[in-house]
Amino acid sequence: MSDDHDQDNESIDKMSVFEQGETRDFLHFLRRIKYDHRQCPENSEEPVEINVSVDVTNIRSVSEVNMVYTLELLYRESWVDSRLDYDKSFFRNKTELSLHESYAKFLWIPDTFIHNALTSQNPEEQSFSHRSHLRLREKGHILYSRRISVVADCPMDLTLFPFDVQVCKLGFESYGYTDDKVKFKWALGQQIKITGRPLNLFKIRLPDFRIKEAFVTNQTTTYATGNYSRLHICFVFTRNAGFCFVQLIIPSAAVVITSWVALWMGSETQFQDMIALMLAIIFLIFAYNETMPRVSYIKAMDVYLGVCFVVVFLALVKLTVIKYMRQKLRASSDSSDGNGLLHIQETSIVNHNMNEYTSVPIEPILENQVNLFPEDEPSLKKAWKEIILDTLVKIVDNFPKRLKACIDAKGGYFE
Repeated sequence: MSDDHDQDNESIDKMSVFEQGETRDFLHFLRRIKYDHRQCPENSEEPVEINVSVDVTNIRSVSEVNMVYTLELLYRESWVDSRLDYDKSFFRNKTELSLHESYAKFLWIPDTFIHNALTSQNPEEQSFSHRSHLRLREKGHILYSRRISVVADCPMDLTLFPFDVQVCKLGFESYGYTDDKVKFKWALGQQIKITGRPLNLFKIRLPDFRIKEAFVTNQTTTYATGNYSRLHICFVFTRNAGFCFVQLIIPSAAVVITSWVALWMGSETQFQDMIALMLAIIFLIFAYNETMPRVSYIKAMDVYLGVCFVVVFLALVKLTVIKYMRQKLRASSDSSDGNGLLHIQETSIVNHNMNEYTSVPIEPILENQVNLFPEDEPSLKKAWKEIILDTLVKIVDNFPKRLKACIDAKGGYFE
């Protein structure tokens, strides 16, 4: 113990701030009562109550990719150390002493740590951004305030992304003292005069989220080494979906609408345009996946983009089927027209060469066809369509001979 006191004395001698005034009196007070900063206060054999209040000054970012969030806060702790119950006359009748931040290493300070913090920046001597403050009041009441920056873990459920709500916690507890030695409590009642409200949230704006609610809780956590008191700050973040609407939802909807409108356009580059739309929706999907964490479950945005991809793909399939059917019908039509003309020409040549005309009247043919169906206009049309091409060719070729016979008979009877 003597070695530790020698090291403390050496550090004191190096700092001129300890050489005069109130600082000198306080150091004499600590030596006189033989204060040991390594020993936990024992106040009537009850656990030391650490009253905590927090001012959240800023939340820099909330990242769903790394599932972390960064915040800056003013952390205040208040407790009673009965060993520091000083006589006011020894300090010029002052009821409160404002001590230099370096005095924190001469007093017992709770070994508070943030259990879900990944990194943190604590107060440093002569720092412009992270400082600490120490006050001592009558009856041994101590207030220790410090500004810290924390990057904390925040497990997220992205099932409803981009319409999800996330709850991120920040937990404070003692690293080495069980709850029968040190107990953490949120500052309430009389402690508010020292530490302020348990949680004070400054006005904060985030690009992707909105802070819907912030509240505090406490619990007892059990480890293999015992039970520990823990405090939680819970932040409820609601996502602003405007970015997703502008970057993903509206462009993908436009691609889907364009893909189906293209089916009614008679452009020669219709198929190439559909391929370009297919590549556009694939690009949107890849761009979206680049900004999201790799999770094993399906998100709402995955379902939406998947449906958009399927709809564009079906439009491409439909266009392919339509093009195939059109080509097949065009080929069939060209083939039937060519065969009909060729057959008519061959029949006419044979008949004219042989000068044989067979009387093939059309009335019996139509009469036989109509007898099979009811006597109405659709039936006549159907009967006409069922007459084969060869019969029509013979009738047309026989028409001049029958016309000549009719003229010779002067409109009378003729074979």
